[in-house]
Amino acid sequence: MRLRISCGTAKELADAVEQMAHGAILVRSTVEVAFDAAIELEIALPDGTSLTSHGRVLQVLPGHGVAVTIDPEIADELRKRSTTTAPAPRVVDEPTHAQKLQHALHGTRDQRNAILRDKNRMLHAYVLKNPQITIDDVLAIAKNPMMGPDMYKLIAERQEWFQRPQIAIALARNPKVQGDIAVRALAYVAPDALRQLAKGGAPPHVVTAARKKVVGK
Repeated sequence: MRLRISCGTAKELADAVEQMAHGAILVRSTVEVAFDAAIELEIALPDGTSLTSHGRVLQVLPGHGVAVTIDPEIADELRKRSTTTAPAPRVVDEPTHAQKLQHALHGTRDQRNAILRDKNRMLHAYVLKNPQITIDDVLAIAKNPMMGPDMYKLIAERQEWFQRPQIAIALARNPKVQGDIAVRALAYVAPDALRQLAKGGAPPHVVTAARKKVVGK
């Protein structure tokens, strides 16, 4: 019996080669084929050529097809073809310092977030000067314990950010925020949240300051 399998893309060929490691290739077919039946298998390749292998049905998979063994010589050739047709890795040019600065000051959210992950922390502060930055962006920075201390200080210096309850509580809970900033932020934390902080869930100096505020009210 003659069957055909198409490996029209590099990925399909790679998948077929991976299957061969288990002893056979899955051939999808609606034709009823018996176990151990002799098979002449045509294998279409990405470059438009094809190879023919002779094998036997190793396993019948109802609803899926049959697993067919491959001639060792054909298997070796498929492995070689798979190596030569594999797509070359995409090389992405690293942005220059000037480009990164531009991304920080005027880039999209994705570009700004990429800058915040950059090892050069001197670039991070410029993200806060980006006119497109939103309160949600600032809140994410306030919550992030991986930011440098200058970022928290810059947020605290902007009253329109610092006085927002959700940003204030984020700074208070963040263990990397400077102690004086975290305690000052308690002045803008909502009463219910302040009582929660007094019970814990924040650095010890913040919990202590929160308790004093709750008792003092």
